[in-house]
Amino acid sequence: MAMLPLRQSVTVNRYSTDGWGNKSLLKTFTLKCRFEEGTKLTRKTTAQQPGASAIIADEVVSKAQIYLDKYVDIRMTDEIIYTDEGGTARTYLPINIKRIYGLNGKTALTYVEV
Repeated sequence: MAMLPLRQSVTVNRYSTDGWGNKSLLKTFTLKCRFEEGTKLTRKTTAQQPGASAIIADEVVSKAQIYLDKYVDIRMTDEIIYTDEGGTARTYLPINIKRIYGLNGKTALTYVEV
């Protein structure tokens, strides 16, 4: 049993690359997971006059975390496809892969940031 409820799933595409840099699909597999996503808007402002400010730039940061049960062979070169409840499919590439270990020394969770 997983530490977290795993009610979503992701599809992972693993590719192989030949000596020329051409990618070919090696295998595809589906994993149960917990998928959490969010978007954050940050704005840089400057004060032009007392009491008034102008927006110089907007920056939108979108990120998602994927929690997988126990040890999962996920690689930085894998392509992760998540389909949300609305039916929209999004493709992600891993940014960070982290293993969370239990007291017994075995992997309890695999944490992937995309």
